[in-house]
Amino acid sequence: MTTQSSSSSSSLPSSLSSTPPLLASNARCKVLRTGASSKGKGKGIKYPVDRISMLPDEMLQKILSTLSTKDAVITSTLSKRWVDQWKRIPHLCVDMRNIMRTNPTSYVHELSFRFAESMTKTLNNHRGHLESCTISHIQFIFLFIDRWIQTVTREKQTKEITLVNNIGCMTPFVRYNSLHLSPSAFCHPSLTSLSLTRYKLLEKAFKNCCNLKILKLYDIMSDVSVLSNVFKACSSLEVLVLQITFLNQASALKIENKKLEFLQVTWPCLMNRMEVNTPRLVIFDIKSIYCFGYSVEAPKLSMFKRDYWVGGMSYPHLSYHISSLAQEKIRIWLELMVSQIYHMKRTGSLSVSVDVRNPNEVEILKEVLLLWDGEMMDLEILFKNNNAPIEEGESFITGGARNKWWDGEKPFPDDFFRVCTVWMYNFDGSNEEEFALASRFVTQGTVTEKLMIKTSTYPPVKQLMTEAKVAKLMELPKGYEYLDIECF
Repeated sequence: MTTQSSSSSSSLPSSLSSTPPLLASNARCKVLRTGASSKGKGKGIKYPVDRISMLPDEMLQKILSTLSTKDAVITSTLSKRWVDQWKRIPHLCVDMRNIMRTNPTSYVHELSFRFAESMTKTLNNHRGHLESCTISHIQFIFLFIDRWIQTVTREKQTKEITLVNNIGCMTPFVRYNSLHLSPSAFCHPSLTSLSLTRYKLLEKAFKNCCNLKILKLYDIMSDVSVLSNVFKACSSLEVLVLQITFLNQASALKIENKKLEFLQVTWPCLMNRMEVNTPRLVIFDIKSIYCFGYSVEAPKLSMFKRDYWVGGMSYPHLSYHISSLAQEKIRIWLELMVSQIYHMKRTGSLSVSVDVRNPNEVEILKEVLLLWDGEMMDLEILFKNNNAPIEEGESFITGGARNKWWDGEKPFPDDFFRVCTVWMYNFDGSNEEEFALASRFVTQGTVTEKLMIKTSTYPPVKQLMTEAKVAKLMELPKGYEYLDIECF
């Protein structure tokens, strides 16, 4: 009698950065005897080992999280080991775009409902909590989406929801572009992050959403009054991203929030005025704005001197008051600074306040500068008061630690970073770290046109000492022969 054996096999997705080491080539291979004769002779055959199924459940679920929910569910047919793996994955992705791509328009409506009903069953069969849920949908199914959101928030305790509207035509007159959801859809305490793409916001889009910490609005159509109500409903926001493609009113947009720390604005449509009042704001990221006037009340950013508004338009500009915050929060900010940008590189100018004695802040400065593609227009550096207290867990750069940044094997700024003009404020000639950074800018050819150091506001003695240090900078070999170094 012939005996047969088979085992499922698969391959890890390329997005998985690290995998456990493979077992030895002969590990756990099954050796079976087939075609045995009456004399007891047989032939040994080695079958390949299903090493993926030998991975722990947590690793398998991480792998499945990189797939769409539909593909993750399909893996349940591989073997008994895989039947329930998808039910515990921490991230779900509902993607309906393929329905539009592969089916005639006349069938899209019916297929959308079938898909939605199937996805409802899938959500109900999922076990445990969710870290995030992404729903990339097409028209007709807002009723299902409302139910899905209730399920993933109330039952799955989802922390992050992303909704993407894949309507081909975006105009303010197309009714199904509106976000037809319950006003309380996003108010569950477990939900802290929400991203919406390509919707027209309605008057009652949000209600009592003080649970939200992060709100990202991409390609949004709205009235100023509606946006104002959204900001009021989301009173606990720490991160706000606005990419508004159509605004129905030309009145002033007011953003008032006591907890907001990160604000990113892309506003290609014309508006009358923007008013920002956020006492805790440390990053104000302007991709582009067209407006007749603006005001920003943000104490941590008010010390910056440069004005980048010209004729009612602001060119890309980032203002950043660097501080040593939790690494997770900093990582979120850095990702948002390059989100929606081709090749994930920035253009424009930068204003930054930094304590160069603090290694954590210097590391953040380095990462921010590396976001730029090509030559930066202007770099405004405000050196923090050296008498400022050091936060818990921070330390000064001293000796070899300083050399690590400016003079080590991989010094920074490097050969590739360039900026046309650098403006330095609160430059202290007696501070070795600040002088080392300025020297690096000069000798490395980082600055291509002007290095401007403000000394005119100093007391006479400090002004003389600082200008003497500037004179030493002028004597250094220049990376760019025609670089101008001036005091102002």
